[in-house]
Parts: sequence; structure tokens; C-alpha cells
Amino acid sequence: ETANLFLFSCPSRSHTSKSGGKLFDWMKALKALRRWKWSEVPKRKRQLTYISVGVACATATMENKFKECIDIVGNPADVTSPHTLFWLRVLFGRMRSRWLGALSEVRIPVALRTSLYGAFAWQYSIDVSEIRYPLDSFGSFNDFFCRKLVDDARPVTDVPNGLVSPVDAEVMTSGVVSEKNARVDQVKGATYSVRAFLGYDPVETRSPGSVVQYVVLYLSPGNYHRIHSPCEVTISKGRHFCGELLPVRSWLLQRVNDIFAVNERVVLHGKWKHGQMNLAAVGAANVGNIFLDFDSKLQTNRLRDIAVHCGGDISQKLYPDGIKLAPGASVGGFRLGSTVVLIFETPSSFQWKVAPGDKVKVGQTLGEA
Repeated sequence: ETANLFLFSCPSRSHTSKSGGKLFDWMKALKALRRWKWSEVPKRKRQLTYISVGVACATATMENKFKECIDIVGNPADVTSPHTLFWLRVLFGRMRSRWLGALSEVRIPVALRTSLYGAFAWQYSIDVSEIRYPLDSFGSFNDFFCRKLVDDARPVTDVPNGLVSPVDAEVMTSGVVSEKNARVDQVKGATYSVRAFLGYDPVETRSPGSVVQYVVLYLSPGNYHRIHSPCEVTISKGRHFCGELLPVRSWLLQRVNDIFAVNERVVLHGKWKHGQMNLAAVGAANVGNIFLDFDSKLQTNRLRDIAVHCGGDISQKLYPDGIKLAPGASVGGFRLGSTVVLIFETPSSFQWKVAPGDKVKVGQTLGEA
């Protein structure tokens, strides 16, 4: 009986051997570490280690300073994840868009224009019969991107109590801004602050009984890139928000908050039949150039501008006499593709005639009361 108790209380021989083996391995590792000398490591590996450590320390310092900057200026864009935004800035810096913009302005020899633009049109299924001028008349890719169309290529639907599409685009999302300081969908899955995006809260200034609606329209590289008026509207103010140039593809918009609130954009504020109307042209990766037909002084993605969410100022311009636009009238455009967001006031009877995923063209009905 004593022997049985002894066997029960003592660890098995196999367990003892395993523990002893692990201890022996640790002792061997410690001895090897004592004999190891940094000077014996190959010079190239030492240099790579120094560089890697230096880059990691510098990056960590810059990220910390970026977070401090957003906190100090009061987080005007209501950014929910400065860490994610920092790494997106690293991947999609503003300078890259400037370089691509400069490259897009390079004059193309006349002999190459038809073949180059024709290849681009074939790749993105562009109907060249709609283009007003011959392909060889566009001196650069930027000229081709903001091409004009022949008359009546985009007939405008008559909707006295509604809106027509201001662009050729895909409807990403639409909905209602239901409360003050609201966050609404970029696409399903991620949000942004309406107040930060527009520079004011439209719910605070709406008329009694009215509703604030919004719709997001995405322009692909092959779309017609000019922006038109969605209704009869009088523009009284324009705001330019210097910001990032992050991609506005759905795969990113549904995963990362605040893309619209930190990206470069131009917001036009005015009045239409049912109250306030805001038309926002949002820049994107490689799309830093936004232009207005009625304001040639507007310059976007300038070298020394400071992003608004990092403490930069919002550039604002008033139009005292108002810019009166009829439905379908030309407003401006993009170089390459990007996004247009409409945030506007409507009666409670307003109904959407489109749904997320629909493809629309300039002049087609978006919704009406």
C-alpha cells in the first residue's frame, strides 16, 4: 500500500525527462547567447537591422504626432480611428496625386492621341460617338477626362418637384439625416459626420416639417466627368476643404469610417424649391483636381495647403448675387473619377426613384415629392 502511494505521488519518468529536456534546451540557449557577439553578424545584416529599427521608430513617432495634432485642433472631422487614417495617408499620400496630375497634363503628340484615347475608351466602355470633339483634339489625358458631350446626349427629365442626377454614376447609398450631429453611411458598413463634411449641420437649419436627405454617387474612371445641376438652384456659397486623397471605392468605404469627412472636397451651398441644397464634389486617390465653370480661381490639392482635419482653414467664398442654375446646367467637373454627394431638404412626401447599385446618367430622375 505504501508503494502504491509512492507511485501515485511521484511524477512519471516520462514527465521528468520532458521537463529536464526543456531545462537543458534553455541552458544551451543561454550559453549560446553569452557567446554571441553583435560584431560577428555580417555587416549587411547589421546595416539592415539599423535601418529597420530607425524606420520603425520614426514611423511610430510620426503616428504619435499625427494623433496629437488631431487632438490639439479638436478633431474637426470627428475621426474615429486616427491610427487607420495615418496608415492610409502613408499609402495614398497627396503628393502621389500631384505627380499623377502633372503627368496627366503632359501634352500628347497628335499622332498618338487617337490610339491612346481609343484604347482607354475600349477599356472602360466609353461611347466615343457622344464626345463633342474628335479624339485627336484633346491635348492631354486631363483634357480627355473632362470632355464635353454632344448636345442632347444627356436629355434632362422634367421633374418640377424633384431632382435629376448631376453626374453619370453608380448610386452607392441614400437615406435621411434624422438628427443633429448625425453620422450617415458612406456605404453600408461605415459612416462619416455630416457636420464635419459640410462645415455646418443641415438639420439645425431645416424648415419645420421638412426632411434632410442624402445620396452618394460614384463616378468610375470611364464615366463622363462633368457635374451638372440637379435642379433649379441658386448657389450662394462655396467651401473648399483641403484634405486627403484616399480611394473612394466601395471596398474601402465599407470598411473605414470618415473617408468623406477627411478627403479633399468642394461643397456648394444654395437653395432650391424645397429648402437648402448642398452639392459636394469629393476628391479621391489620383483625383485632386476639381474645377467649377463659374469660378476659375478655385484651386484644389495645392502644395502648401494644410488639411482641415489637421488644423487647416476652410476656404470660403460667397456669391452675393447668387449663381442661378437650371436643371442640367453645367457646374464643373473632375479630372478622372470620384464622388458627388447631395445633401438637401425635402418635404416628407419625397420618394427615391433609384436604389443603391443603380447606374444613372445626367438628367435621369433621382427622386421627387
